[in-house]
Amino acid sequence: MFAVITFDDSSWPLLSVRMSGNVSDAQYAHFLERMDSYLDRGERYVCVMDVSLCSMLTVTQRYMHAEWIHRNEARLGQQLLGLASIMTSAHMRLSRSLLTYLKPMPVPCATVPDMDAALRYVAGRLVGEGLLASAERFRPRFGPRIRQAS
Repeated sequence: MFAVITFDDSSWPLLSVRMSGNVSDAQYAHFLERMDSYLDRGERYVCVMDVSLCSMLTVTQRYMHAEWIHRNEARLGQQLLGLASIMTSAHMRLSRSLLTYLKPMPVPCATVPDMDAALRYVAGRLVGEGLLASAERFRPRFGPRIRQAS
């Protein structure tokens, strides 16, 4: 299956990333570079990562990811307020477990089954950090379901 990685920051401070298909090592490296660019903004944000249609990461990609976390640990801890990963596959959950074993994320994370749960989680993280206005900013795009976040 052809791999596609899309980034949507139109509702910043919500970053939405979707991965589908068999992601190559080169594509994964580009993904990590793009994630660096969001950290380079120096702003606090939340992220929804939809990997429900993505194949399991390769061993190389898991090590690339662990190295990226290690390199960015301080910035992640200060800027990324929460990460919700949409995963429906047991294989992807296994891959996430392996990543966590290699290098845990230094931020609050949740594995959720769908976009509604992901949005509730990240909106709740924003509200919990005192950023209610930021959580409200992306409500028009996703509807009243954000109200359930707190």
